[in-house]
Amino acid sequence: MIKVQVFVDDNGSIRGLEVSGHAGFASYGYDIVCAGVSALVETCILGLEKIAGLSNAAIKKEGYFYIKIPKDLPKEILDKALIILETTYLGIEDIAKSYPANIYVKRNGRCKR
Repeated sequence: MIKVQVFVDDNGSIRGLEVSGHAGFASYGYDIVCAGVSALVETCILGLEKIAGLSNAAIKKEGYFYIKIPKDLPKEILDKALIILETTYLGIEDIAKSYPANIYVKRNGRCKR
């Protein structure tokens, strides 16, 4: 199962994501659930780097992503980053609705680092 922890600030804005595990929907290389979530998260990281200009916002390992938006960003950069994270969350949440046995999403909490 893929576990997604969504970290929000006091305003309810997404400030980070932690994605871990494998969906177990199909065998390696054929798992559309893993592929969909991975594509969304990889695109989120690219967006944060190329659109928002945040190059050190993510940690990537096999079966694990951790994304955190730094504090005290200029408003223009923060606004872009928040839109990218919220859009990523919407995509993951939509996949989770179709595959609830393969993805668990929890939205709350504070970032670890």
